[in-house]
Amino acid sequence: MAYVFVADDFTGASDTLATLARAGLKARLFLDLPDAAEVAGLDAWGIATHARSLGRDGIVALARHIAAGLAAFAPRFLHLKICSTFDSSPETGNVALLARTLADGLGIANIAVIGGQPSLGRHAVFGTLFASGPDGAVHRIDRHPVMSGHPVTPMREADMLRHLASLGLEGLTLVARGQRGGAFPRYYDALEQSDIEAAGRDLMAAGGRCIVMGASSVAEGWLAARSVRGRVAAPPPLDDNGPVLAFVGSRSALTTTQVAAAQGFARLPVDPVAMLAGGARCAGIRDWAAERLARDENCMIFLTADHAGPFSPAELAEASAAFIAELIETSRPGGLIVAGGDSSSAIIGRLAPASLAYAGTLCPGVPVLRGRTAGGDLPMALKGGQMGGVDFFDRAGAMLRGKTEART
Repeated sequence: MAYVFVADDFTGASDTLATLARAGLKARLFLDLPDAAEVAGLDAWGIATHARSLGRDGIVALARHIAAGLAAFAPRFLHLKICSTFDSSPETGNVALLARTLADGLGIANIAVIGGQPSLGRHAVFGTLFASGPDGAVHRIDRHPVMSGHPVTPMREADMLRHLASLGLEGLTLVARGQRGGAFPRYYDALEQSDIEAAGRDLMAAGGRCIVMGASSVAEGWLAARSVRGRVAAPPPLDDNGPVLAFVGSRSALTTTQVAAAQGFARLPVDPVAMLAGGARCAGIRDWAAERLARDENCMIFLTADHAGPFSPAELAEASAAFIAELIETSRPGGLIVAGGDSSSAIIGRLAPASLAYAGTLCPGVPVLRGRTAGGDLPMALKGGQMGGVDFFDRAGAMLRGKTEART
């Protein structure tokens, strides 16, 4: 039985794909439900969605669609991949509603949550979530310098049992580090990597069908329970197929610092209102990028934070996706970088690659992918707002152009 996962955005989905591929599993990521022929011979596969940007009605409709398609595969262990910082709200990107609707549609009674991912600097103890920040310190999630001020789903509660209950997943039983779980639904603390491994073994020993919500630590726990510890060699460097296009939809403080530090890109700030307006305003932006790509120059378009208007993050992401898809079709860059979870989901959804495969690791939480698009293979890197070091864009540009090797 293959490992199956459903992700609430594309950046997170790509990280879980990388976790499984680095362990030696033959894995692939799809944008919608694959058919049996597409997953034949795979050890693991996943579906990347845009649930993080959806309201309640959209999440219910999406979950019912996925559950109806997954029923034929009858997964016993279904990983619901969510952000390691658990940012979600009752009205936007509600991960508890997503989990419960999937469970109902698949007839799965047991739901569990793994609360941390130590390998990514996310730690859960006494039901409280902590995360490393861009300053190098570890913060309680409701005091995190990035996530406490997230523009759409700010984290105001560090007690994950309270947080998830507010989303609709009530009655969670707290499982202390390294301990065996009791009644479902369960929430596992995880301070160290050994706690992830213990949670994986406990869930596999529980028997029955289960939906397990959490970051890529869920995959790490499953691999440990199956005694899969191999690591494949780093993939060879990518070919230099031309200049790299970067689009920055994230407006987190860390991403702003990374944009300012990017030396290997021509950079153009764009007011979100201009992106939404389209027409002549977007044509000028497109011409600017096309000119630079034509002369083999990496270029970056980044949305500014100084905007106002009656539009939703989903509307902005969709407008950005339409713009980038047209630019890629006409200018054919050699690689693509997208910063921002909503932006990544919308853009990759619009490009609609047949599938995505792992091609190396850029930094923790950000793999390099190969997308099979209508125009040919397109190497890409998708990052969330809180991922990567200050030199992220220059490192990503160099890797996508084959100038540095990927990590294992």
